[in-house]
Amino acid sequence: CDLMIDETPLRERKRQATRRRIEDAATELVEKHGFADVTVEDICRAAEISRRTFFNYMESKDEAVLGIPPMSIAEDRRQLLVETPSDNLVKSALEQVVATLSDAESEDIEAGADQEFLNILRERRHRIVAAEPSVAMMSVNRFREQAKLIHQLILDHLERHPADRRLGDHPPEIEASIIAALIRESVWLHMSRLSRQSAPHSDHAARARMLPETGQLISDFAKELSW
Repeated sequence: CDLMIDETPLRERKRQATRRRIEDAATELVEKHGFADVTVEDICRAAEISRRTFFNYMESKDEAVLGIPPMSIAEDRRQLLVETPSDNLVKSALEQVVATLSDAESEDIEAGADQEFLNILRERRHRIVAAEPSVAMMSVNRFREQAKLIHQLILDHLERHPADRRLGDHPPEIEASIIAALIRESVWLHMSRLSRQSAPHSDHAARARMLPETGQLISDFAKELSW
């Protein structure tokens, strides 16, 4: 039993190291040759893994190149969002997005990744999306899929916690759509703000603060509108 406990962290480190090798190879090759001209087999050769191993870690070449979608909420955190009462669902959802991304980065670091490598990976991905319209569209489509999921999570929350509703005269689907739109635009504006910074990916704590702050910025602006 003790042997199993000792081996588990080592297996996890090896697993994360393999994933990093795949992401490193994929982003380096695609930045150099273009998305369309890089195959899964090319990535496997560069990462020194089999095709079977690649698909044990990645669903597709898209995932290896683009990484975690920027509006992801981990499965355990989805349940928290649905079940936990909230007087500000936009803030609650953005906090779960930040926590999901923070958890993923922490796991990488604990498994041996250094911050410099993670920054290089983010910057490569940013340059690839900026340079290739087809990859940018792929990124947008992944973003839309996450937005649909968040809409459903918000709707589930409102149905479970009717006291959290603010638009009682309208169907919960309408309210969920508005909340999901605010979440979506907060993440979108946050990504735009990061891309304008001279060192957009260097400070994880600053990135984590900026997303909820961006949501608040949109909310504060909306309060100033007259109709």
